[in-house]
Amino acid sequence: MPSQIMNIGPMPCEENAAQVGRPDYDELSPLERLHPVPPEALVSLIVKTFPHDFGSYREVCVRYEDTDPVATGYAFDLERDTPEQWDAIARYELIWFERLNVLNRAVRKGEMAPDEVPAPYRSQQLPALPAEHTFSQLLAAFPL
Repeated sequence: MPSQIMNIGPMPCEENAAQVGRPDYDELSPLERLHPVPPEALVSLIVKTFPHDFGSYREVCVRYEDTDPVATGYAFDLERDTPEQWDAIARYELIWFERLNVLNRAVRKGEMAPDEVPAPYRSQQLPALPAEHTFSQLLAAFPL
């Protein structure tokens, strides 16, 4: 079956991107929001790496079988409906992962003992965040 790959982008169009070539690029760019993929469709979200003069960069892409109308519709709907800004959950996750990276780095360097890591970060698992909460409500319910 013919397979196509459509680039969706590295982040919402009105947000700042992690800059290729910066030492922290790999730490700033790994988060991708998962979108529900129709289970019956021949489609998947992937992350592709592309070369650049200052280093490689990554983008979320959608791989779909162009003979499958559900998969093709999903791919074009996703491209058209890509959010302009991070939603409340994505904003929370970005901060949470940034802090987790800082804490992990401090433990690796011996600047902090593992038992000094705040409890919400010890499992290295994000809390289950309710979709209906605003960013302020998420911060109040799940302090960073």
